[in-house]
Amino acid sequence: MRKIQKLSALFLAACLLITGCGSDGSANRSNTTSASASVDEVISSQIANEGAEASADEAADSADEGTATVSNTSDTKVTGDVDYDLTEMSSDMVYAIVYQMVYNPDDYVGKTFRMSGTYYASYYEATDQYYYYCLISDATACCAQGLEFVWGDGSHSYPDEYPEDNTEILVQGTFETYVDTDGYTYCHLANAAMEAV
Repeated sequence: MRKIQKLSALFLAACLLITGCGSDGSANRSNTTSASASVDEVISSQIANEGAEASADEAADSADEGTATVSNTSDTKVTGDVDYDLTEMSSDMVYAIVYQMVYNPDDYVGKTFRMSGTYYASYYEATDQYYYYCLISDATACCAQGLEFVWGDGSHSYPDEYPEDNTEILVQGTFETYVDTDGYTYCHLANAAMEAV
């Protein structure tokens, strides 16, 4: 019975991550105050552990990778520091960061993220538009977390210019929240560079 409850909770969490940040940000934050505190502790602890284990050379390599260029063929190259490079984090750390992004989006607005994962497009009839996601699998590849992104200025033509679903991609962009025509608040990476890997 406990296993079914855990699997149900994981499925619900994955669905919430894929669908957006919630209806009004404040409702989500008020219900997750204690959970957010424990996730903050896990993040702080993991960062401290990873920092203690990294050698000076590895830290220099990570800094160089933080300024790497991620581009696509038709947008200006994205360069500069990256606040969160999910490609360099463990699956537990990625889950904690994405959880925090969804439940405390205001803490991450304006931050830059880099992630790799599987490309997926989804049509939403209520808004009559396609949404594009980078899905990140956990270490066992049984669960995935997704984050919506907008490629460049959003002018790319779907499906002509986009990769096929299930293509491995690298995405880098700036985290933003927005209210869609359905009245709900969602989060995504804006002005994102994307490339197939």
